[in-house]
Amino acid sequence: MTLPWEAAAAALAAAVLHALWNAGLKAGNDRLLDAALLFGVAGAIGLVTTLFAPAINPQACPWIALTAALHLPYVYYLARAYELGELSHVYTIARGLPPVMITVLAALTIGEVPTPLAAAGIALISAGILTVGLSAGAHLKGTGLAAIVAVTIALYTMSDGIGVRVSGSALAYNGWVFFAVGLASLAMSVILRRGKIVAYAHKHWRRAVFGGTLSFVAYGLVLWAMTFASIAGVSAFRETSVVFASLIGMLLFGETAGARRIAGALIVALGAIVLKSA
Repeated sequence: MTLPWEAAAAALAAAVLHALWNAGLKAGNDRLLDAALLFGVAGAIGLVTTLFAPAINPQACPWIALTAALHLPYVYYLARAYELGELSHVYTIARGLPPVMITVLAALTIGEVPTPLAAAGIALISAGILTVGLSAGAHLKGTGLAAIVAVTIALYTMSDGIGVRVSGSALAYNGWVFFAVGLASLAMSVILRRGKIVAYAHKHWRRAVFGGTLSFVAYGLVLWAMTFASIAGVSAFRETSVVFASLIGMLLFGETAGARRIAGALIVALGAIVLKSA
């Protein structure tokens, strides 16, 4: 499958929104509770959305359940990684590794084998992403946790790429996925934080509404794009968000810029051009 312009545009828009809600999560006081509240808000939006969407194909339900289960380690380890490392570093590792993993998984499971040019574009994007994020002096444990997050991202992206195609409606699938993920995330936070979520929500609900809305819209764009374009291609384009996250890290959190990050951003841009032309 090629990557049409509308799929590329949707993935790039999702990249900006995704970087913004991750910046909000990084800025939080308790990242686990912030993430749970964020996905709880997105889940509420998702449930309302299902009222206006077509009925979902039951074949998509196992994929929704799998995605919800995979979000438990995703949320937990992402929150832990942000407690230890910088936004631009953690985010880059977490989002930079999945495109190559997804390319391999898509080829092995659903026969989506990229053309040599598309594979080169995905490789360039991943190399550029890692160039931005793999900096000297980064927190070692934070890097390891971000790598675990990357694995969960690759797995749930494949799950959703398959699930949304059998669902019959990207809008309905996005709604039910976020509802399931929201329930799972809130349940985990209640267990791990022993009831602190109510008081925390009362104080930080605005950040949750902001991040939850952005997350819902961003992933909806990605799911829609994956209904007619390659999962690996859409994922690689979406992960160009690391460039925006790196910029946000520099502007909002005072993280250091340098020639390495500029070079990495240029490699990402080149990879996106190659992938789009494949």
